[in-house]
Amino acid sequence: MKTIRFPYLSVLLLLTLPLLAAFCSKKTSDPTPKNTHPVTVASVWAWKHLYVSPPVENNIDDIVDFYVQLSLLTSKCLPELLYEFKSDGTLIPISQTICAASGLSPLQFGPRTGDTWSVNGSKIVISHVDGNRDEADLELTDGTLSSGAKSKVMTWKRQIGNQQYTWEFERKL
Repeated sequence: MKTIRFPYLSVLLLLTLPLLAAFCSKKTSDPTPKNTHPVTVASVWAWKHLYVSPPVENNIDDIVDFYVQLSLLTSKCLPELLYEFKSDGTLIPISQTICAASGLSPLQFGPRTGDTWSVNGSKIVISHVDGNRDEADLELTDGTLSSGAKSKVMTWKRQIGNQQYTWEFERKL
Protein backbone atom coordinates (compact mmCIF):
# COMPACT_ATOMS: atom_id res chain seq x y z
CA MET A 1 0.00 0.00 0.00
CA LYS A 2 2.91 2.35 0.65
CA THR A 3 4.10 1.99 -2.92
CA ILE A 4 0.72 3.12 -4.23
CA ARG A 5 0.66 6.34 -2.13
CA PHE A 6 4.16 7.42 -3.19
CA PRO A 7 3.23 8.05 -6.87
CA TYR A 8 0.18 10.05 -5.76
CA LEU A 9 2.30 12.15 -3.42
CA SER A 10 4.87 12.88 -6.10
CA VAL A 11 2.13 13.86 -8.59
CA LEU A 12 0.50 16.08 -5.95
CA LEU A 13 3.86 17.69 -5.20
CA LEU A 14 4.56 18.31 -8.89
CA LEU A 15 1.14 19.94 -9.33
CA THR A 16 1.41 22.23 -6.29
CA LEU A 17 4.96 23.44 -6.91
CA PRO A 18 4.02 25.83 -9.77
CA LEU A 19 1.19 27.24 -7.65
CA LEU A 20 3.55 27.87 -4.74
CA ALA A 21 6.06 29.53 -7.06
CA ALA A 22 3.38 31.88 -8.38
CA PHE A 23 2.37 32.93 -4.85
CA CYS A 24 5.98 33.49 -3.82
CA SER A 25 6.99 35.56 -6.84
CA LYS A 26 8.58 38.93 -6.08
CA LYS A 27 6.43 41.96 -6.92
CA THR A 28 7.78 45.47 -7.23
CA SER A 29 6.19 47.81 -4.72
CA ASP A 30 7.13 51.01 -6.58
CA PRO A 31 6.33 50.65 -10.28
CA THR A 32 6.79 53.64 -12.60
CA PRO A 33 3.40 55.28 -13.10
CA LYS A 34 2.13 54.71 -16.63
CA ASN A 35 0.87 58.26 -16.99
CA THR A 36 4.35 59.78 -16.64
CA HIS A 37 6.18 57.49 -19.04
CA PRO A 38 8.25 59.45 -21.60
CA VAL A 39 6.55 57.64 -24.51
CA THR A 40 3.23 59.16 -23.37
CA VAL A 41 4.71 62.68 -23.41
CA ALA A 42 6.29 62.31 -26.87
CA SER A 43 3.73 64.01 -29.12
CA VAL A 44 2.60 67.40 -30.42
CA TRP A 45 0.96 69.51 -27.71
CA ALA A 46 -0.95 72.80 -27.86
CA TRP A 47 -0.21 75.10 -24.95
CA LYS A 48 -3.67 76.15 -23.74
CA HIS A 49 -3.15 77.82 -20.36
CA LEU A 50 -0.52 79.20 -18.01
CA TYR A 51 -2.32 79.83 -14.75
CA VAL A 52 -0.62 81.89 -12.07
CA SER A 53 -1.77 82.14 -8.48
CA PRO A 54 -1.94 84.70 -7.00
CA PRO A 55 -2.74 86.69 -10.19
CA VAL A 56 -0.19 89.13 -11.61
CA GLU A 57 -0.69 92.74 -12.80
CA ASN A 58 -4.31 93.78 -13.35
CA ASN A 59 -5.60 90.43 -11.99
CA ILE A 60 -4.21 88.32 -14.86
CA ASP A 61 -4.52 84.69 -13.79
CA ASP A 62 -4.05 83.02 -17.22
CA ILE A 63 -1.01 84.43 -19.01
CA VAL A 64 -1.57 82.45 -22.25
CA ASP A 65 -5.18 83.66 -22.49
CA PHE A 66 -3.98 87.25 -21.92
CA TYR A 67 -1.38 86.81 -24.71
CA VAL A 68 -4.02 85.41 -27.10
CA GLN A 69 -6.44 88.27 -26.34
CA LEU A 70 -3.67 90.84 -26.80
CA SER A 71 -2.75 89.27 -30.17
CA LEU A 72 -6.37 89.41 -31.31
CA LEU A 73 -6.59 93.10 -30.38
CA THR A 74 -3.25 94.25 -31.79
CA SER A 75 -2.73 92.11 -34.89
CA LYS A 76 -6.13 90.46 -35.43
CA CYS A 77 -4.36 87.09 -35.24
CA LEU A 78 -5.24 84.03 -33.22
CA PRO A 79 -1.99 82.36 -32.15
CA GLU A 80 -1.75 78.66 -31.42
CA LEU A 81 1.34 77.69 -29.46
CA LEU A 82 2.33 74.17 -30.49
CA TYR A 83 5.29 72.16 -29.21
CA GLU A 84 6.60 68.87 -30.52
CA PHE A 85 8.07 66.71 -27.76
CA LYS A 86 10.10 64.20 -29.78
CA SER A 87 10.84 60.73 -28.42
CA ASP A 88 14.60 61.43 -28.61
CA GLY A 89 14.20 64.16 -25.95
CA THR A 90 14.35 67.15 -28.28
CA LEU A 91 11.70 69.82 -28.18
CA ILE A 92 10.55 71.91 -31.13
CA PRO A 93 8.36 75.00 -30.62
CA ILE A 94 5.91 75.51 -33.49
CA SER A 95 4.19 78.89 -33.20
CA GLN A 96 1.26 79.15 -35.57
CA THR A 97 -1.21 81.94 -36.17
CA ILE A 98 -4.53 81.95 -37.94
CA CYS A 99 -3.81 85.00 -40.14
CA ALA A 100 -0.93 86.43 -42.14
CA ALA A 101 2.46 86.38 -40.42
CA SER A 102 2.35 88.98 -37.68
CA GLY A 103 5.93 89.01 -36.48
CA LEU A 104 4.81 88.32 -32.91
CA SER A 105 7.31 86.41 -30.82
CA PRO A 106 6.22 83.32 -28.91
CA LEU A 107 5.42 83.71 -25.25
CA GLN A 108 8.62 83.80 -23.19
CA PHE A 109 7.37 81.48 -20.43
CA GLY A 110 7.50 78.36 -22.60
CA PRO A 111 10.13 76.04 -24.02
CA ARG A 112 12.33 77.43 -26.79
CA THR A 113 14.18 76.10 -29.83
CA GLY A 114 17.10 73.89 -28.76
CA ASP A 115 15.62 72.95 -25.36
CA THR A 116 15.41 69.28 -24.44
CA TRP A 117 13.02 67.40 -22.19
CA SER A 118 13.04 64.28 -20.05
CA VAL A 119 10.79 62.61 -17.51
CA ASN A 120 12.17 61.62 -14.13
CA GLY A 121 9.50 59.75 -12.16
CA SER A 122 6.61 62.19 -11.80
CA LYS A 123 8.67 65.23 -12.86
CA ILE A 124 9.29 66.75 -16.28
CA VAL A 125 12.68 68.37 -16.74
CA ILE A 126 13.25 71.02 -19.40
CA SER A 127 16.94 71.66 -20.09
CA HIS A 128 17.47 75.00 -21.78
CA VAL A 129 20.16 75.87 -24.33
CA ASP A 130 21.67 78.41 -21.90
CA GLY A 131 22.37 75.60 -19.37
CA ASN A 132 19.46 76.33 -17.02
CA ARG A 133 17.00 73.60 -16.07
CA ASP A 134 13.36 73.81 -15.09
CA GLU A 135 11.66 70.97 -13.27
CA ALA A 136 7.92 70.69 -12.68
CA ASP A 137 5.43 68.14 -11.38
CA LEU A 138 3.99 66.24 -14.35
CA GLU A 139 0.46 64.95 -14.62
CA LEU A 140 -1.17 63.33 -17.65
CA THR A 141 -4.95 62.95 -17.65
CA ASP A 142 -7.77 62.27 -20.07
CA GLY A 143 -9.72 65.35 -21.10
CA THR A 144 -12.69 66.27 -23.24
CA LEU A 145 -12.57 69.01 -25.87
CA SER A 146 -15.39 71.49 -26.36
CA SER A 147 -16.38 69.41 -29.41
CA GLY A 148 -16.85 66.40 -27.13
CA ALA A 149 -13.82 64.54 -28.54
CA LYS A 150 -11.45 62.84 -26.11
CA SER A 151 -7.93 64.15 -25.69
CA LYS A 152 -4.92 63.90 -23.37
CA VAL A 153 -4.05 66.82 -21.11
CA MET A 154 -0.52 67.38 -19.81
CA THR A 155 -0.19 69.58 -16.73
CA TRP A 156 3.00 70.96 -15.20
CA LYS A 157 2.97 72.56 -11.76
CA ARG A 158 5.78 74.58 -10.28
CA GLN A 159 6.23 77.03 -7.44
CA ILE A 160 8.36 80.07 -8.40
CA GLY A 161 8.84 82.48 -5.54
CA ASN A 162 5.48 83.06 -3.91
CA GLN A 163 3.49 82.14 -7.03
CA GLN A 164 2.17 78.80 -8.23
CA TYR A 165 2.40 78.31 -12.01
CA THR A 166 0.34 75.67 -13.81
CA TRP A 167 1.08 74.95 -17.48
CA GLU A 168 -1.69 73.10 -19.32
CA PHE A 169 -1.18 71.45 -22.71
CA GLU A 170 -3.60 69.54 -24.92
CA ARG A 171 -2.41 66.71 -27.17
CA LYS A 172 -2.78 67.44 -30.88
CA LEU A 173 -1.27 64.26 -32.40
